[in-house]
Amino acid sequence: MILILILICFNILFSSEAIIDSAKVKDPSTAWKLALIPSVGQIYNKDYHKVVGFWLLESYSIYKFNDYNKDNKLANRNTYAWWIVGLYIMSIIDAYVDAHLSTFPVEVESNHMKAK
Repeated sequence: MILILILICFNILFSSEAIIDSAKVKDPSTAWKLALIPSVGQIYNKDYHKVVGFWLLESYSIYKFNDYNKDNKLANRNTYAWWIVGLYIMSIIDAYVDAHLSTFPVEVESNHMKAK
């Protein structure tokens, strides 16, 4: 019992203030609707590195799909078709989750904690 009280006291003493900037709050319903257009949901969430990543992966998958389709290698073509669909769905889910996490509290960095 005493151990639990000590843990609660330490938690209260060392907890930090959290600030949520209202300008950075994203609407999840808007994010997933925009994400129906590939990578626009990531642009809405301002995750530009993910935009580049999804575009590169989807472009490569489409290139390989067309290449295997031209050579009549159906098993490989179908594999890349699934990659295209999977990346598309993953980008929609990513945009939706990032919009939800936009309200996740961020710790305030104190002056004594900054690196010199």
